[in-house]
Amino acid sequence: MADHRKHETQGRAQAEVVRPLDPLLVLPCVDSMLHSSYFEGLRGARGVDLLHVALPSTLLFRAQSDSPDAIVIVTEESFPAAWGNNSSLDEVFSDTPTVLLAGTLSAAITRSASRLRIRSVLPLVITTHQLVAAIAATVAGFAVTLPRPSSPAGDEINGIRPKLGNPAQLSPAEHLTAREVEVLRLVALGRGNKEVAAQLNLSEHTVKFHVSSVLAKLGARSRTEAVAIGILRGLVAI
Repeated sequence: MADHRKHETQGRAQAEVVRPLDPLLVLPCVDSMLHSSYFEGLRGARGVDLLHVALPSTLLFRAQSDSPDAIVIVTEESFPAAWGNNSSLDEVFSDTPTVLLAGTLSAAITRSASRLRIRSVLPLVITTHQLVAAIAATVAGFAVTLPRPSSPAGDEINGIRPKLGNPAQLSPAEHLTAREVEVLRLVALGRGNKEVAAQLNLSEHTVKFHVSSVLAKLGARSRTEAVAIGILRGLVAI
């Protein structure tokens, strides 16, 4: 009898391990209903459950009534001009991980988003896979952005990157080696250099070299930013 209960408990435990995670409930928001079609590609995407589209005027109510896991904002206006000066939205964005997709990226937009507690800012032209990864990473606590080339302060730039799945469009410097991907994935798990070295049977000096190489290739300024970019590119799973 005891053995039967033991096997039953183990079976339940194994079932819990293999049970897929529930999809993230995502509230899309647009500055104009003309842009609502942007989310068509996201409907039915694995890992997300899309709610009906909200407008800035209804976002507060919808966030409170629908209790989404994440908010995704699409705007081609000068952010946050189209959103008014609503301090209540600060609370919404503080409580609910939010991704901003902007028609034109600039340092000013990123700063405005940061003041509203929006940490993930991306261009409109990204793949569905990238957007799903960015949503999951933001919910997990990462700030997701794409590396931007050097430009004079305040200049607006198009932060559009080549689509994943076409390696020929990426410069060789952007490709990580298999070992660098291993290191990046362990860094994403919170491992320090010494722990990574022990797990991969490498010297700590070699690990430091790999981490520096990963940061350089991804255009990241920190380990956290490298992990966020890795998630966006599908190199790191959530």
